Amino acid sequence: MSLDTAITTNIIATTLMVLTYTYLFIQYKQSYLAKWVLVWILQEIRLVFLDKPFGEQLIVPSFLYIGLSFANSLLMIAGTVGFAGRRLSAKWLVTALVFSTLSFLGIFRGLTPSLYMLPGVAFVGSAYIYTGFVIWNSCAPGMGKWLTASAFILLGVHAFDMPFLYSLGWFAPWGYLIDGLLRYAIAIGIILVYFEKTRNELEQYYQLLARNTTDVIYRYNFNSPAGFDYISPAVTHLTGYPPDYFRTLRQVMRIIHPDDRAKLKKIATVRSLPDGFVTLRVRARNGDIVWAEQKNSLVVDSTGRPIAAEGIVRDITKRILLEEDVSRLDRLNIVGEMAANFAHEVRNPLTTVRGYLQLLGKKSEFSNYKEQFTLLLEELDRTNQIITEYLSLSKNKIVEMKKGDLNHILLALHPLVQATAVPSQVTVNLNLGDIPLLYIDDKEIKQLILNLTRNAIEAMTSGGKLEIKTLASEDNTILTVTDQGKGIPGHVMNNLGKPFLTTKENGTGLGMAICYRICLRHNAKLDINTGPAGTTINVIFPNS
Repeated sequence: MSLDTAITTNIIATTLMVLTYTYLFIQYKQSYLAKWVLVWILQEIRLVFLDKPFGEQLIVPSFLYIGLSFANSLLMIAGTVGFAGRRLSAKWLVTALVFSTLSFLGIFRGLTPSLYMLPGVAFVGSAYIYTGFVIWNSCAPGMGKWLTASAFILLGVHAFDMPFLYSLGWFAPWGYLIDGLLRYAIAIGIILVYFEKTRNELEQYYQLLARNTTDVIYRYNFNSPAGFDYISPAVTHLTGYPPDYFRTLRQVMRIIHPDDRAKLKKIATVRSLPDGFVTLRVRARNGDIVWAEQKNSLVVDSTGRPIAAEGIVRDITKRILLEEDVSRLDRLNIVGEMAANFAHEVRNPLTTVRGYLQLLGKKSEFSNYKEQFTLLLEELDRTNQIITEYLSLSKNKIVEMKKGDLNHILLALHPLVQATAVPSQVTVNLNLGDIPLLYIDDKEIKQLILNLTRNAIEAMTSGGKLEIKTLASEDNTILTVTDQGKGIPGHVMNNLGKPFLTTKENGTGLGMAICYRICLRHNAKLDINTGPAGTTINVIFPNS
């Protein structure tokens, strides 16, 4: 192989390096890439214009050759430390100055190239090896890192044989060829480094989005073996289970409410996704029912065959509860308006009827019907009580809000609650915390407490414990009523607060509706947790 052919190969490889680094600089606009571009441009200038004259040992080309070599190496080191996010150490500058001075003195004194080039090749080789190790330590694992770092290190080692290229004529072409091949490897490797870098950054970006979003993001593969390719960590917040729990659809089916499983099964088997969102109920790991909204999009191959489903699942429990609250409020408003319009008109005739019944019941000719008159009067009194409760639902009811002590009200009602609990053998425990004064209507709060405690006592048919507790947080004061009954049935829980809904033989179905209305007038929230071991009702008042 001729020297000209070897140098030409090296020039082509260096041109490829210039184009590669220029492309990367245009794409990423990093200053260290600009320095590396300049490195390879100067290398190409040296190869084209100075390598052959340097081989002829002319003084001026030798000076330029050595000067460009040191400038190149310093630029490469500057680019390398920039790539690693560091600053150029003054030690490199001092070393370059000392070594270049030694090389220039060697040229002046007429030393052979193999001698005056030694300081230069030591510096150049060190720069290449340093760059290789920095790339190895700074880049993500991958073929690009391995190829680029190895090529730079080998190029640095190869630089130490530079003094012998001209003293051993047969070796010079092979030396240039090895140099060119290593440059080809660097050009390919650095492209791979940046492709891998971009891919890793995108993966980290999308993983960051997936980790931080509250929606569950997933991909389900229809092909055998069918299963989930990916589920985002948000699924743990939604269900309580880690992402790796959901490998197949079977694990998902286990936590879906039985009434909603058909919806999910249809999507998986028919593979025809419905338009819009699908609402499902999920039983979380802690036993809570979570309302979820699912949206899918179908992934098809080139033939149009479905191969996967991608989508999101969103927790809409709060929205469902809010909609239920709004619906309950609408029902209460309707009933309240009816109460305001008709209750007084109904009560007046009933008062007249009751008066005549009392009058007739005292007459001797009706003495045989005393039991019937008593029953009629009791039913009229019951009707009057229902009307009184009915009026309590009116949103326009006038309330007298003033600062009051919730604990004092509970202490005053405690004997009455205990008396109510005795026939059912229920023990009443009062646990009062240190709470602030609240803006409340005493009469309404008394009615609220009596309604809640009466329901709790009636839920415990064979004894048990009723606990009434108050506590305060920074923003709220909480009244808690806890029973040890069998819990509220699901169909009742879903309609709780609906007027005239009752499970009691003689119930009016207005008790909980009145409780919701009283809470609404006090800007309080009614929170209910129920299960087989009992029910806990929290009335959350805002602190004044």
